[in-house]
Amino acid sequence: MRPLTWTAWCGVIATLALSTGCSDEQSLSEKYPTQWKTCNALFGTDNMKSLRDALDSDDLKFSGSAFSIAQIRNNLTREATEPYNVNKGFEEYNACTLSGSGHFSATTRWASDTLKAVQTYTERWHQAATDVYVAEPSSVAGDVDLLFRCEIKGTDGQQPQVLLEARVSAPDPPRVTQDFHQKLAVELARTLRDELACINKPDIPNDLQLAE
Repeated sequence: MRPLTWTAWCGVIATLALSTGCSDEQSLSEKYPTQWKTCNALFGTDNMKSLRDALDSDDLKFSGSAFSIAQIRNNLTREATEPYNVNKGFEEYNACTLSGSGHFSATTRWASDTLKAVQTYTERWHQAATDVYVAEPSSVAGDVDLLFRCEIKGTDGQQPQVLLEARVSAPDPPRVTQDFHQKLAVELARTLRDELACINKPDIPNDLQLAE
């Protein structure tokens, strides 16, 4: 057998690296099928690929509750259309949690604050667009936390709360830039808006006007 040339060795190494990357993705999708599908649906496959690359480690894993996107949508819709339980309040749903060389998490819930309270509390909240409010990052430990008004069909004006919260926690730069962090929060909010079919159709802007 003829020995491999340097060029051939490079080709072998590159092939092994590529196949290992595919194997890692396949392993994650097989081990965490629900989280894999939900995260991709909420943030988009390209964004999740970039996030996995940023958090890459030998112990990359999903954690938290394995909610499908349909379960998240149905639970939020149920809370919006059923009588409000004052003692229980609103449930917070773990939308996506991924850990590796850093930690990423995203949650959603109907906000506990009223629209009037958010509009009044200007030290914490600023209006990024009509029906969209964003928290001062320093007040939420650097997370991107936004609220948007979402009116659900079938509530007949009796919806106990119309502000839906989408909150994204991500590692500090350089692993995840602020622009990418913001992009993930925007994608989450837009997907939730579309899944819930908010009848007021809030426009979630690309730029949330986050403080530097």
